[in-house]
Amino acid sequence: MTSADFDFDFDSYSELSLQRLMVLDKHRTNAFAEAIAEVVSSGDRVIDVGTGSGLLAMLAAKSGAAQVIGLDRAAIAQVARRLVAANNLEEQVEVIHENASTFKSDHRVDLIVSEWLGHFAFTEGMLQHVIACRDNNLKPGGRMLPSAVQLLLAPLDAPDLYNKAGPGSWNIQVKGIDFSSLEEVEVRQAIGQKIFIDPHDVLAPGQPIVSLDLVTAGVQDIWQSGELTFLAERDGQLHGFAGWFAAQLSPSVCLDTGPHKPGTHWAQTYFPLAPLPVKKGESIVVTYALYPHPISPGCLELELTVHGERLIYTVT
Repeated sequence: MTSADFDFDFDSYSELSLQRLMVLDKHRTNAFAEAIAEVVSSGDRVIDVGTGSGLLAMLAAKSGAAQVIGLDRAAIAQVARRLVAANNLEEQVEVIHENASTFKSDHRVDLIVSEWLGHFAFTEGMLQHVIACRDNNLKPGGRMLPSAVQLLLAPLDAPDLYNKAGPGSWNIQVKGIDFSSLEEVEVRQAIGQKIFIDPHDVLAPGQPIVSLDLVTAGVQDIWQSGELTFLAERDGQLHGFAGWFAAQLSPSVCLDTGPHKPGTHWAQTYFPLAPLPVKKGESIVVTYALYPHPISPGCLELELTVHGERLIYTVT
């Protein structure tokens, strides 16, 4: 698979409204700031892949890095340069408008930091560029931030979610007109929906479908398949699944975007399923496969099979 298969509209990141959403996400920004302060050593050389506003690059400089290169292929690099100058960090931070996949530093670096995460971790297709930059620039024994990531899935007993914000809402008549036949159609469309999940709707603890060590992982390691068995913690109905990621930023900082954690701009991803009755202690067996979308760059497909029902969800 070539890099073109994973390309994405990176210039969308030049929109300041999107940068503002990320920078002002306190849980996200505080976690990265704490992890950078923990991981960066005095005198380190650092690359920040997809630097955006330059926030992480500047935090690395303030934590003692001797040299920080902020890479971004989008026009937002000009904004990052302005902010670096405004914060008097030009002697430590250099912003380069270049594709991280092809960039090669004059000296290998001690640390690569990147906030490459999409709402279902691998949406946006940025990790491939981080991995290429790692292979070209990280010194032996160098560190990655995040150092590891897991993509998790959990079953849901979520009648309000399904019936008010999901396919079940077609059962509500509008001006006396019956739309109920569209419930099954929408389920079959199988679109992963970015939304906040009520933690009380989780029917069993989440389990990983992908686990990556970002120091050693290759791009193809993202695309995994397997089988999970969940044990229902109560009687109810299975209304689908929630997906989220947990990124190990540093030895003591994990950024977990699950339903039981503080909310972030990533929220969670909802994969609706026509309701199935379940009993407490019943096994919910799910086979899954994750792969890139065949047509839309930066999108994923998640194939789930439950009780013989197979759906292939698009995640944008």
